[in-house]
Amino acid sequence: MDLDRETLKEAIRAALLEMEREAQRSPRTAQVSPEEAPAGRPRPRPRVPVFDPHDLEAVRKASPARLAQGRTGTRYLTEAYVGLRAEHAIALDAVQSEVAESLPAQLGCISLQTQCKTREEYLLMPDHGRKLDAASATKLEREASRNVDVQLICGDGLSAWALEENGPRLVPALKAAIESKGLKVGQPLFVRFARVGVQDEIGVRTQARATVILVGERPGLGTGDSLSIYSAYAPRLGQDNAEKDCISNIRPQGLPPEEAARECAELLARSFAAGGGGLHLVRSNR
Repeated sequence: MDLDRETLKEAIRAALLEMEREAQRSPRTAQVSPEEAPAGRPRPRPRVPVFDPHDLEAVRKASPARLAQGRTGTRYLTEAYVGLRAEHAIALDAVQSEVAESLPAQLGCISLQTQCKTREEYLLMPDHGRKLDAASATKLEREASRNVDVQLICGDGLSAWALEENGPRLVPALKAAIESKGLKVGQPLFVRFARVGVQDEIGVRTQARATVILVGERPGLGTGDSLSIYSAYAPRLGQDNAEKDCISNIRPQGLPPEEAARECAELLARSFAAGGGGLHLVRSNR
């Protein structure tokens, strides 16, 4: 039977009124014991805390992640909301940051640049950050070390601030750790507006057996100072990331630079012994 709109509305209104009267006649669920609950209705369960407040506080203090922030109604607490806005601003500033002109010399690097001319181009055109510009390619051929075991590269990446903060400790530690494995390291290079893939071209042009690039990570909330290391054995143009190894979260609140350097050197030594990195290294260890 077809019902017109008004008839349907009246039927719904009557059903809702009946439900409301039934709710008023029945005791509140919270006041009914499981034994007294009417047949056919869900039996109420006692509320049991799913965590220990002391354990939760210990977890919160052990991690920079925003855990158990609390709420007021359906909203964040004001303190949490303001904190999130501040950490988002840190991430935005990190993405827009640029390395100081003095940093490459401070790190003992030959200074190069990708095909990006500005930070905006770097963010909008990722492929331009994977290739050197013509002047840098010529400079690389003229000045860079050749045929070394490991070519070390410093890139600003998506957070130049991360390289400025951690590079002065990480570069010398990394060079020393790699050399302790009996591997020869070329003079470090600095690449402005660098994506990870620029290590492929540099590895091919310098004929290095392996490349290692340090780059600022894509920032998360409040983590604009986090650096990553990507190592690649037998570099070639367009080398798949599955053939590379990555160590991330190198920062004061994460992995200390000296520890990251030791881990990278160990990975390189294993890659040289296995004849490949990344997935090849994983398979060879099975």
